Amino acid sequence: MNNIHTAPTPLDNQLPCFSLLEVTGPDAARLLQGQLTCDVTGLADGQWTLGACCNAKGRMVANFLLARTDDRFVFRLAADLVESFQRHLGKYAVFYKVTLTPLQAAIFGYQMPNPKAEHSVLNIDGQLLLNWPDGRVEQWADTAPDSLADTVPLSSAAWQQLDIQSGLVWVTQASVEHWIPQHIAWDKLGGVNFKKGCYTGQEVVARVQYLGKAKKQLVGAASTPRSSAAFQPPSLLSNIEAAGKTVGEVASWNGDCGLLVLNGEPQGALTLENDTPITITPLPFATSSSPESA
Repeated sequence: MNNIHTAPTPLDNQLPCFSLLEVTGPDAARLLQGQLTCDVTGLADGQWTLGACCNAKGRMVANFLLARTDDRFVFRLAADLVESFQRHLGKYAVFYKVTLTPLQAAIFGYQMPNPKAEHSVLNIDGQLLLNWPDGRVEQWADTAPDSLADTVPLSSAAWQQLDIQSGLVWVTQASVEHWIPQHIAWDKLGGVNFKKGCYTGQEVVARVQYLGKAKKQLVGAASTPRSSAAFQPPSLLSNIEAAGKTVGEVASWNGDCGLLVLNGEPQGALTLENDTPITITPLPFATSSSPESA
């Protein structure tokens, strides 16, 4: 996968909501280790991890998938964050021998029936293939690729649906510096390493973890619209209400299901801003909250 200046032909399974940012240079690992919640130096060649970058108050500037291949690191993050995230890292990069480069390669999604190696990155003829534990595969390619054998192409909507089922919330420009990692269960998904040492925002993130004081929590939700034909999906960060009070916000939504960040344990009947009733659905990991705030 090279940095070229012509984007590949759009396909039905292209994921345009994501883009790539490459970091190279002899000091790349050292720069990123001091800024990210994940353990960059412990990330092996041919592996990827989830991670986040926070401000000094522990609020996420971005969250992402970070892949290591050869001597470079590649972020996959929300497309509308690449420019601002590059500027953010650039403030620190001036002290290191590194290069930050947005890549024009596109991202394509697939599903395979039998999951292979978890969190692996394969370089095949210049295209990167990233395997997910749930059987999904990302293909990063400079040109429109042939379909992968033994896989089913996934549309962008289908990919988002599987992200929601997995409890994955991606920070976008609208939610920059809005949540700490624990608000979207990023710690439970492996996006925070609490043994790696210092990074920007680490004091806040660690205090919330060890004192158990994250008030907000991520939950799954499904809507039960009175009329499906008239149902308007909620917008990002729109309010969740109970008994006339705001008790949370929408973190991600697709079709009739989504992910919410609630201000504590769910209590009473919940509705979207348009009064559509919603019910809480289970996530594939345990969540909890405590009475203190963060």
